[in-house]
Amino acid sequence: MSLHQDMLDHAKFLAVHDPRKPKQANLRRAISAAYYAVFHMLTSDASAIFVKEPSLRASFKRIYSHAEMSKVAKRVRAGDLPRRVPAKGIIVPPKLRNVAEAFVELQEARHEADYNAEEVFVREDAIKHIARAEAAFADWRAIRSHDASRIFLGSFLLWKKWDEPA
Repeated sequence: MSLHQDMLDHAKFLAVHDPRKPKQANLRRAISAAYYAVFHMLTSDASAIFVKEPSLRASFKRIYSHAEMSKVAKRVRAGDLPRRVPAKGIIVPPKLRNVAEAFVELQEARHEADYNAEEVFVREDAIKHIARAEAAFADWRAIRSHDASRIFLGSFLLWKKWDEPA
């Protein structure tokens, strides 16, 4: 099983671990794990574009920046692709917009869960974010081989170069 699927499964486990009164630590970690599941799903596929040898991909995956990925995802959820992408005329399919939106939402939720000690979470919060991650997984499976999706993945590293004026 993949790391990203394991992380999603772990998020589900943490969300329901305490049957009566869920601990804040478990709910917070569930929300964080839901984000990291999507992050690792995308960086795994992105790394596969650039590195053929699976044993080298783990090292390559460390170059991805959460902040840069968020910038790209915000543009893609709005339907934008870099101005100078190799294949002009490609539109952003709705399922790819959904994945980009989920990435942004889950990253924001992770920041709240990891850094806002005053926020109190309830089980439904964690379940909602996990469901969002599951939907992103399903949409990604359906769209991952589309050219726009591959451009999305490449853009995590190349957006600035690809978006320069010609």
